[in-house]
Amino acid sequence: MKLKTLLEGYAWERNADGSLPTLADATKKHEANKINENDTAVELAFTKVVDHLKEVTKNLNEDQINKIEELLLDQLK
Repeated sequence: MKLKTLLEGYAWERNADGSLPTLADATKKHEANKINENDTAVELAFTKVVDHLKEVTKNLNEDQINKIEELLLDQLK
């Protein structure tokens, strides 16, 4: 295997035209990844809240659950 093949294939992520990405390209990609990480953290937190709500309301009747939903909605406004 030639050194050029190794360097092109593994050392850098090249653009479709074979050129190297600019600093602006790398920054843009990094920012997009940060946004995805933030979304994942929010989704995880939301899932935990929903799971906890299901756990604490499993022995309540429908009227009690509706009251909790109303209170939550008021708090989130």
